[in-house]
Amino acid sequence: MTRPSTHSSTPSTRTAAIVLGATLVTTGLVAGVYFCFAVAIMPGLAHVDDRTFIDFLQQVNRSIENPVFFSCFFGAPVLGVVSIVRTRKLGTPEAARWIIAGVALAFVGMLITMGGNIPLNNKIDDAGDPAKIADPAKLREDVENTWIAWNIARTLFTTAALATLTRATHLFARTTRTT
Repeated sequence: MTRPSTHSSTPSTRTAAIVLGATLVTTGLVAGVYFCFAVAIMPGLAHVDDRTFIDFLQQVNRSIENPVFFSCFFGAPVLGVVSIVRTRKLGTPEAARWIIAGVALAFVGMLITMGGNIPLNNKIDDAGDPAKIADPAKLREDVENTWIAWNIARTLFTTAALATLTRATHLFARTTRTT
């Protein structure tokens, strides 16, 4: 069992708590984006024609490449690594282990995105104007189910990361509060 310590009033403890909280929030936001695609966006797109499907994904691909999303997507693992270092320095190894697990899970989600979803996004983008695609049904068939499978995988990994980071946050708070 982890014993409470007296770290809570130190600046380094407050900084570690802020960084861990930011890791938790950014990971949650990324998981939420993936979750929305899994449970609402892609099921909704299942009911549209092929050109609309392609046009929509092209527009999303372009709009998601923005500083806000990138700050969460790339920031979460960076903040996670900083959290690992800070919690270990504070002598909270149990929380650090959970953060390591969370960062590893989030990193797998990131790898799935970069190796699975983004190449499919690029395939859709490279097809050009949906109105001029000779066989939009073939393009959709080549992309849709594989993209959905990769999205479900990254959703599961990133949501698991969120759960482990939530546990880490609880352990960190419990071990750093004053007695």
